[in-house]
Amino acid sequence: MSAEVSADVTLRLEKPRVSVVSSKHYINLGGSEMIVYRATPSDVESGVKVGDLEYPGYATTGDLHVAFFALRYDQDVNTPMQLYARDAAGEIATSDFDRMTFSKPFKKSTIPLDDKFLDRVVPAIMAGTTEVIPTGSTIEKFVTINSELRKKNNETIRSMAAKTAPTMLWTEAFYPFTNTKAEASFADFRTYMYQGKEVDKQVHLGFDLASFANASVVAANKGTVVFSQELGIYGNCVIIDHGMGVQSLYGHLSSFAVRAGAMVEKGQEIGKTGITGLAGGDHLHFTMLVNGQMVNPIEWWDPHWIADRITRKLKEG
Repeated sequence: MSAEVSADVTLRLEKPRVSVVSSKHYINLGGSEMIVYRATPSDVESGVKVGDLEYPGYATTGDLHVAFFALRYDQDVNTPMQLYARDAAGEIATSDFDRMTFSKPFKKSTIPLDDKFLDRVVPAIMAGTTEVIPTGSTIEKFVTINSELRKKNNETIRSMAAKTAPTMLWTEAFYPFTNTKAEASFADFRTYMYQGKEVDKQVHLGFDLASFANASVVAANKGTVVFSQELGIYGNCVIIDHGMGVQSLYGHLSSFAVRAGAMVEKGQEIGKTGITGLAGGDHLHFTMLVNGQMVNPIEWWDPHWIADRITRKLKEG
């Protein structure tokens, strides 16, 4: 007695290949970059690896791909970087690319806490989340919110990268919010003090922009709203996807003018400034994201940076 079993087998003869196309890649600590490259065959996963972090690339025409990537504020300027292409069987091809990295000084600040602030923000945040359940005194609850809830909120923000569009939804520099005053900048290393004692340390990864109470907040560029709801320390929060892993975040809003799923144009109102979340006063918390990693918005506000780091390379491809 005999039996026969048949099965379809996919035979892969072409190994992954990846090679750089664009030139002159300059990366600031805490900043972003873009690379144009070729990757084959068409079904490989590819992108840029920076240390242990992977930034996926997106196909454009033929075998050309584009990847936005970042050098996080807490990485070394000598962190290894390389292109990669990986097939379903796990075989990987890598390629180096020319680059220069630059260190940037970040600010250090002291944030004094008082009971008036704590009595306002702690109960409000606890009422809007079940992700952490702080216990103890009000200051102890604040520290749990400022550290543990911050981590969970940032995980939620990173997860929004999975909702990005595979194409660029924008063509020009991001709205610079020139009608506001910057009260805090990107990668501000903060020490929190209460009754003369240090109680916590955190890094503020965005710009705090203030003008007047309940000021209009507009979309920094064209994109799709992927998040529009309360988010712990960020209060009422909107995240807009601009495609290929690039997103913008707007926190501490008093109200929303858009819902998730809406397409918005650059300059379109998405909400009003407020004091929700861990806001000491009425302002907008704004930051840019590259595949879920928070990066310095200053670059994205600069038309010259956009022209050199992005537009030029797209033309090279």
